[in-house]
Amino acid sequence: MQENDRSQIGRRGVVKGIGGLAALSMSNATFATAQAAMDSPLQSDPHTADTYRSIVDAIVPRTPQLEDELGPEHVPGGIDVELEKFLIWDFNHFQEIRAEMVTEKDDLLENTLSSDSGPEMPRSLFEMTVDTTGLGSDLDALLDLADISLLDLDLDGEALEDHLTFGPIERVEIGFADLDDTTEGVAEFDLVVETANETVHRVLQNYPYAALFTLVFDLVAAEFVALGKNEDPVSPNEQFPGGGTFTRLSREDRLRCLWTIIDGGVIDTLDDLLSPLVPDAGILKYVVMAVNGLHGFGYYTEWSGYGDTKTNTPNEREMQTEPGAVQSHQQSGYPGPAPGHAADWRHAVPGGFSDPKAKNLKLPDDLTGDDVIDGIGGDT
Repeated sequence: MQENDRSQIGRRGVVKGIGGLAALSMSNATFATAQAAMDSPLQSDPHTADTYRSIVDAIVPRTPQLEDELGPEHVPGGIDVELEKFLIWDFNHFQEIRAEMVTEKDDLLENTLSSDSGPEMPRSLFEMTVDTTGLGSDLDALLDLADISLLDLDLDGEALEDHLTFGPIERVEIGFADLDDTTEGVAEFDLVVETANETVHRVLQNYPYAALFTLVFDLVAAEFVALGKNEDPVSPNEQFPGGGTFTRLSREDRLRCLWTIIDGGVIDTLDDLLSPLVPDAGILKYVVMAVNGLHGFGYYTEWSGYGDTKTNTPNEREMQTEPGAVQSHQQSGYPGPAPGHAADWRHAVPGGFSDPKAKNLKLPDDLTGDDVIDGIGGDT
């Protein structure tokens, strides 16, 4: 299959599915927050950044083959508007961990047996280190983390080992920042990602899932290839040099690989290796759904046209770009904001609705509706 054919299929799939998924966000981010995340400098290590860039590229690829038929506005893809920034931001902001809810493992067992036990979580659930130096292979690093051997895996461990790579990553470490028995409120986390050429250290007030999910995607991709589910050759992709196994899949295979997380049973198959990586492997299905939906949230909106007012409240935003220059307006043919357009849109659409005649209206005697609040408006 040619790459151009893949792009057309991918775009049609995105446009078809965008209606139901466009509002998905793991962090319940506002539109302004999404805009701010995409406008800010990308604070991430190369492996995390390139993995999400490869996902963006697979779901909303550049489509230069559409220029002659539909125009240049249909060429740019998700990478052109830096959608990976919002994915990384969103996955790093959807779960706050309260310090007072974290306890040592021994304390948790003791509390569970007492009448005062509560929903405490063991500290070890949120702390982990993956070190790929000196252990042989990247799979060995995961086996060491899980404290199991290759023989404990109910799968083709040798094939998995052959295909698994985290790219340039040498160490990923997550731990609490300054957590003790007196700490209260939202816990902060230290995230350290080391490669041979650089070390990225960040302190985040939410659990740093973004980097962990990319390790998961590499592991799932390795199993995907080990089972022979890929339809295209696997090879390093110069567009994503910081990525691992996942980025080496073709665009279509990346999407097929992600789908195995939802519908392929791979979470159960790899549970022994996934459990030490993420506090709750069950959320991974929702992550994949969000990954698909969030691209529409960023790509098929007019956020790029608001200029310096992007992060303002809706009533304070101003369109600072000519309507014809806004990507989403060009693709949809929307003429741009105009007085009364939102209220009168149905008359502007070919084949739209006509106003019913007054004599045909069947209105109740009491016209008080949900938009009328007792004590405000009306006769009061």
